Amino acid sequence: MSVIKQKAEQYIHNFLRARNVPESQWPERVKKTGRGMILAGVAVVVPGVLVDNISLPVTIAMQVCYASLIGLGVLLAFDEKKPEGRG
Repeated sequence: MSVIKQKAEQYIHNFLRARNVPESQWPERVKKTGRGMILAGVAVVVPGVLVDNISLPVTIAMQVCYASLIGLGVLLAFDEKKPEGRG
């Protein structure tokens, strides 16, 4: 498991713990958060498509946000764990 994914899951778990969400719901909430990050990443790109004259630093910032949100969202949303005890 990557360090980035571990840190993201730790942050989400701390947030859920602060909101008194039962631990049994955490894996599903982490996946939901990942899916939300994918959607947010797509939403970050929309202004770049709609506006013609965006400065270069803003374009770069939007692309970095897009890549970060999509990458982390995919790591969190599509985590498939292998079943234990088989083999």
